[in-house]
Amino acid sequence: MAYAQPGRYWLRDETEHERALAYLTTGTAYQLTLHDENTRYVLVACPPGATS
Repeated sequence: MAYAQPGRYWLRDETEHERALAYLTTGTAYQLTLHDENTRYVLVACPPGATS
């Protein structure tokens, strides 16, 4: 699927996974921004009860 291309590197990025977990376990939202030729994707994960 062409629309999945920007995020494929993230699936193998163990360092970035650790960073996401660190954010979420401290109650902070994690944001990932991906780009392709024509679109910008912004993914946000918020831990339960987070206000940020």
